[in-house]
Amino acid sequence: MNSSFNPKARWDRYIPDKDTNHAEPGWLDEKISVLALFKDARIYPRSFVWKNKPYEIKEITYSWQEKNGRETINYFSVSTGSDLYQISFNNTSYGWRMDRIIS
Repeated sequence: MNSSFNPKARWDRYIPDKDTNHAEPGWLDEKISVLALFKDARIYPRSFVWKNKPYEIKEITYSWQEKNGRETINYFSVSTGSDLYQISFNNTSYGWRMDRIIS
């Protein structure tokens, strides 16, 4: 039976072809410092420093979790009022990353 499921159709993820080891186009994967509130088993990033410049987070527009082996990665789409960023927190290394600039 022919399935119509296409994992590449998801808007929020890039799935590379099996024969490539390249990162997703536009993916930054840069270390950042984040001030966050951990409350009621949830994470609320409040501000971050990227390339020595501070950014105040005005709104968390979307958040989700993904498993990567034994690691759990918390992703956040955050707005600074003028721009939208995707940042992530690794629950194993306790490190924050700037994943991409959305707009």
